[in-house]
Amino acid sequence: MSNDEQTDFRIEDVNPELALSGAIRLLQTNRLDDAERIFCVLLDNHPEVPEILHFYGILAHRRGKDDVAVESIEKAIAIAPNYADAYNNLGNIHNKAGNPEKAADAYRRAIALNPDNVAAYNNLGTVLKDLERFEEAAEAFAKAIELMPDNAELYHNFGNVFRKQGKFAEAAQAYRRAISLRPYRSDDYENLCHVLYLQGLVEEALPTIRQWLEHDPTNPLALHRLHSYAGTDVPARASDDYVRMTFDGFADSFDYVLKGLEYRAPSLVKESVAALYDPARASLEVLDAGCGTGLCGEFLRPYAQRLSGVDLSVKMLEKAKAKGQYDELFEAELTDFIGRHADLFDLIISADTLVYFGELSEVFDRVGRALRRGGHFIFTVERTEELPAAGYKINYHGRYSHTEDYLRRGLEAAGLVPSRIERQMLRYEAGVPVDGFLVVADRP
Repeated sequence: MSNDEQTDFRIEDVNPELALSGAIRLLQTNRLDDAERIFCVLLDNHPEVPEILHFYGILAHRRGKDDVAVESIEKAIAIAPNYADAYNNLGNIHNKAGNPEKAADAYRRAIALNPDNVAAYNNLGTVLKDLERFEEAAEAFAKAIELMPDNAELYHNFGNVFRKQGKFAEAAQAYRRAISLRPYRSDDYENLCHVLYLQGLVEEALPTIRQWLEHDPTNPLALHRLHSYAGTDVPARASDDYVRMTFDGFADSFDYVLKGLEYRAPSLVKESVAALYDPARASLEVLDAGCGTGLCGEFLRPYAQRLSGVDLSVKMLEKAKAKGQYDELFEAELTDFIGRHADLFDLIISADTLVYFGELSEVFDRVGRALRRGGHFIFTVERTEELPAAGYKINYHGRYSHTEDYLRRGLEAAGLVPSRIERQMLRYEAGVPVDGFLVVADRP
């Protein structure tokens, strides 16, 4: 019931069970103001009813008031110590508030009170996975699956634990089961393709990709995987939608994951910038092309009178903005963005972004026009030892690699002088070093 609806009765006069039922429906439909009005009246008149305290706690959590939420649900549990669902929701609140150990304790209590509580087992498995207690997480998911063997989400979560453990065959089996139960969910196809790739079973992944495209014919991830695995109809670059979708989904864990890969592209660019400029001058117009979460922003800031970043991923840009290093951040495709500026930048850097381009001639041409005379372009790309006719190739992991000759000829054609093309190890991929180039080019 909304505030402006006319009534000829008071909530206080309504049966409390009926009022609670109505408040819960309002909560479920996201009518939080109306729900809160009813809960407040109920609490004034029935402050010791566990169900009211429990659901008011859920409302408070939805309002972002986690302290109030925890206090209210703990009151409900104190009155009704065997209230399993309250423990489960208490665990959810602790987990979202960044208290995973407290969350795990609450889920275990819910399970002890109701050993058939599938949701609590699933929630416990999820929080244990995040705590990297993988064996315990797998046990929790296995028990949930035992109780509800036709739930696709449980197999999805089970597969994620196996993938974290490096048990790729077991992960593939779990993802296949999830797909058989829920053949329209893209995450399961993407995860299955990835673990098959990690096992070197790319050919085996092709039927999965084609099944994926039957259910989602325009999915950018599926289309890009098909190109990279089959090696046919290879696009000149990854699509905007593929890049956007990939990095929006990767934003929250990006910085953490890259630390585990010994990701070197930003540090290589940093060393090159330091060799060219004196940070005491701080007078440069600088563009970070493909800035991502802003890993380069901190070391670029001392050189920049103005530091701009451009990226396709909104969520990555949000992370970059939070670091507070950039004067401006733009959501745009970098080739198009650079092409809208002429003779503006003293320095353009691109760390590990041009790996999503095969054909680089347009990028080089626009950089050549956007740089001021005497400006520099510093970037990294992956290296191929093969000699593809195009000068580049797409790899199974979805990124492109280039030959040195292709880079040199392309830069020179754009009026840029490659002063440094240096072979470097850029990162690890599935435990294998990824070979690449650090490139410094100048506009004379």
